Amino acid sequence: LYAHPQLHVDVGILSYGYPRAGFHAYLKRLVDAGFVDRILFGSDQMLWPQTIERAIAGIESADFLSEEQKRMILHDNAARFLGLDPAP
Repeated sequence: LYAHPQLHVDVGILSYGYPRAGFHAYLKRLVDAGFVDRILFGSDQMLWPQTIERAIAGIESADFLSEEQKRMILHDNAARFLGLDPAP
């Protein structure tokens, strides 16, 4: 991410497939490195839509994230990346 400023990451299966503590450690490293504006929420779900709630809970339960950072990851970063209106 340092070498390629146009690169973004999504949390995908990590947000529900990893143990919560491991996912939070990964997410915190990205945020602490200054990349919160390049993290996109992704669920990778086509077969198990019920895991989307678990994936969102993985972000929402990250107590090291501010409400603004959670919103960035869950919505604002993707809206900006896709060129959509950032208003909810």
